[in-house]
Parts: sequence; structure tokens; C-alpha cells
Amino acid sequence: MTTLLESTSPPDQETDDSVLGRVRAHLPEIAARSAEAETARAVPAHVIAALREAGVFRMALPRAWGGGQLGLVESARVVQEISKADGSTGWTVQAASMAWFFVRSVPLETLEKEVFAHGADLMLRGAIAPKGKATPVEGGYRLSGRWPLASGSFTPDWMLAGFVVEGAPPLPGGGPDLRVALIRPEQVTFLDTWDAVGLRATQSTDFTMDDVFVPERFTGPLVGDNNIPAPFYGLPYTATGASHDAVVIGCLEGALDDLAELAVTKRPAFDPRVVIGADPVFQEKFADLHLRTAALSALMERTGRAVMDRALAGGRPTPTEWFGYTGAHQHIHHEGIRILNEIMTLSGSSGLYSSNPMQRRWRDVRCVSQHVAGNNGSLRRLGAVLSGQEDAR
Repeated sequence: MTTLLESTSPPDQETDDSVLGRVRAHLPEIAARSAEAETARAVPAHVIAALREAGVFRMALPRAWGGGQLGLVESARVVQEISKADGSTGWTVQAASMAWFFVRSVPLETLEKEVFAHGADLMLRGAIAPKGKATPVEGGYRLSGRWPLASGSFTPDWMLAGFVVEGAPPLPGGGPDLRVALIRPEQVTFLDTWDAVGLRATQSTDFTMDDVFVPERFTGPLVGDNNIPAPFYGLPYTATGASHDAVVIGCLEGALDDLAELAVTKRPAFDPRVVIGADPVFQEKFADLHLRTAALSALMERTGRAVMDRALAGGRPTPTEWFGYTGAHQHIHHEGIRILNEIMTLSGSSGLYSSNPMQRRWRDVRCVSQHVAGNNGSLRRLGAVLSGQEDAR
């Protein structure tokens, strides 16, 4: 059945040999295994392997290094469709595929000759938040700390970790010297800390390091120049929000499908002669939720396209474009919660059972919305720019 929420992407992005086309072949199994994944607290290994073969983990990396070089909007669409099948799998894909953005300041020679020398089919986990402390030593740093929320139920090829350089002078703006490092996974210790209300299969665990030597060539400023040769990586810092939005919207679309199935089978408790889908009040509310979700999807695409077009042209977004994009993250995260709450209300008691995927989507969106991407003050900054009070990026 054709719906307003179906993709309107160009034909060349939907062919069977595209990333999105290859991913679609796996969506039925991802959906079928979602309850199993949640119980095991891990996306099944064979699902990860299939998605890796489909190219999702390299989809945004440069073609010159073996990646797909999809732009912001196209990558988000892949995440959105996976998240419609299962939120945890969608989050795993967005976290691992977009995380390379945060190591773009690592020296080009290191990236070309030591990280991507044998291609882009690599798995990345880690945490950007500068929870570690580093002592400068000859040739690099000695790094220690504990980092939370390193999403990914897979063994990575590389880890990333944000850190503060102890004893370093403040940066020109007065802030501390914040950097990011690429580290081999055998140098870290994972802790079994992820037992959360939602996204339960993402294994967003903590990890630690104790006095690990990191060569300087595997580090770069947290906010620095871009050394990854693809337009996406030239965007200003915090450019992964569209993939977060895609998880929210995908979960909403899945929940609307769940509600559509319920509409033709569930009967009101006190009038078993009809189904709830025959109720005009239900119909109007369902249509409202459907259109509000479609509007969020259109907002994600429009704001993402605006900043990506600037990057493709070799420029930078205007303040209005940039804060329109990041402000949309905040709006989508929180409007997504409101829509999911209303979907759950329409479902009655049916949506509360663990056997109903709707409740898992409800919890997943609640979990995504806690991320800093949805709570970073961008709406205020957009309002300031629109009011002529601020000209900052």
C-alpha cells in the first residue's frame, strides 16, 4: 500500500545494487529478530555481518578509500528504514557509520596509510565525550579514563575516545585542549554497563583505559580541520544529528504500521461489534499522527539538504541554515516522544505487552531523545539568529 511516509528518493538511490537497495533485502529478518535481539542485549551477529556486506558501515566514507560517499540525507534514509524494522539496529548503524566524522582531524597521512590503507570496510566504536585525561609524553600521550555509551554489539576494528590534555594551555577561546584519539580495541576494557530502558540491543557500554600510550599521529583536535576527503566531513561540528533523527522517525513509522495492524483487529472493550479502525475519532487522530510524522521526515530532509548542498558547493551553511538543521534535531527528538505517546494511547492496553513491538519502539525513542543531539540548545540559538540577536555558528 502506498502511503505518505514512503521514500521519495531518486531512482538511482533505490536500485537493488545501492546501499539502500541491499539493506531492504534484510529488513524483514531484522524486524523478525528484534525481540530476540532485545532479550540478548545485542543485535544478532549475522545481522551485523549482513549489513556490513551491504555497505552500511562504510556508506559515508570517501569513494577514494573504498566507501560509498553518501551524503547526509542519503545516509539518514538508510538509517531510517533500518530503524523502522528495529530501533536498536538502526542506532547501531548510525553510531558506527557516522562516528568517523569525529576523527576527521586525525592527520591525513595516518588515515590514508594506517587506518584506511586496505579499504573502508571498518567497524568503529567509542565515545566522543572527553572523559579521559592524557599526559603528554615523547611521541604522544599516556591516556587513562572511563568513557560511557560506546554503542555497537560488534568487535570493532578501531575505537575512538575524546580526552583532555592535562597541563595544556587554554585554547584561544579559553576552553581546555580537547582532543580525540583512534585506538586499537585490544587496548581498552569493555564493561557490561548497558542495561537501559530502550535501545537495549545496542550494547552502549562503558570502556576504560589505564595509562595507554597513544601516538600523536593517531590524535587530533576534537574540533579541528577536516582531513577526510568527502563533502560530508567538511560540515561544522555536530553534523551527525540527521542520523539520530532518522532513528526517531523510523521508529515512529514502525509504530504507525503497528497501529494500522491493530486498527483492523482490535475491538473496543465495551462494543465488540466493531473494530477501533471504524471509529471516526480514531481515524482522525490516526491521520493527524501520520501527517505529523511525515512532516518530521520532510523537515529532516529539508534541513539536511540545505547544509549538505553548502558542503557540496565547498562552502559553509549560513547561521540560519545551520541552526535550522541542529534546531530540527531538538524538535524531532521531542516531537517524536509526543507522537509516540499518542500512538500508545490509541493502542489502549495492547501496546503495553512485551509481545507488541510498539512498546519497544516507545522505549527506544524515549532513549534516543535523551541524547545531547536533542538537548543542545539549538532551538534557542535558531531563535536568536532569527531575531537578529546572534550571528554565531
